[in-house]
Amino acid sequence: MRLVPLALALLVATALGSAEARDWKRIRVATDGHYPPFSSLDAEGRPIGFDVDVARAVCVRLAATCEFTAPGWDALVPSLVGGRVDLLVASQPITEEARRVVEFTAAYHHLAPRFVGRDLAHPVDPRPTTARGLRIGVRAGTAHAAYLAAVYAPAGATITAAPSEAEALTALAGGRLDLVLGDTLALYALLDRDFSGKGLRFVGRPVDSARHFGAGAGIAFRRDDADLGRAVGQALVDLDHDGTLDRLAGRWFPFAIR
Repeated sequence: MRLVPLALALLVATALGSAEARDWKRIRVATDGHYPPFSSLDAEGRPIGFDVDVARAVCVRLAATCEFTAPGWDALVPSLVGGRVDLLVASQPITEEARRVVEFTAAYHHLAPRFVGRDLAHPVDPRPTTARGLRIGVRAGTAHAAYLAAVYAPAGATITAAPSEAEALTALAGGRLDLVLGDTLALYALLDRDFSGKGLRFVGRPVDSARHFGAGAGIAFRRDDADLGRAVGQALVDLDHDGTLDRLAGRWFPFAIR
């Protein structure tokens, strides 16, 4: 899970004046550009991916022209609060920390973390209530590591921080760990590619903790642009009701993200 660079954004936000009234026929959208399949750049340097498709669908609903930039994760929030873009469509987690700086629509997708265990007749139960004695691996410095330290370590699990998800899965496949927790998309790619046939699989249910992982991913906008936020939020509701969001997700993901 990636974290919003809030300290820099707060500095920029304090200098930002009131936004001018806009008719929103031209909407400047920023996405990450380096987080496939949510967003990446094609051979011509144009943003593509699920987030980009969602933004385009929203703009069609609003009868607006979308202009895309992909400044990279660390530049997203400063670009928004600095007035260089109007929306961030970048799979940003809706957290209380982020909402100190920007506002969000309701979530347009929710990809909760998952546990991976060995493919056994009776897989390890990953619930906190059965955590005593378990050895759980996680990528160091992530929200997943913070969650395990707060919830599973007090329940008696031993938490092992690894430099990467791949190294944690290697330890799991070798029997040195009982479970690995991490980003579902990253783990899926590793299981499908590097660990195919190694006897590992997802176990248990997705881990929902708004406190640690946010309440899904929303589209971010400036508080001064509440009219735009309402319009975008209603467009997302309409795209949900008519099945567009699910169809777009199906183009990019082999599993449900909504």
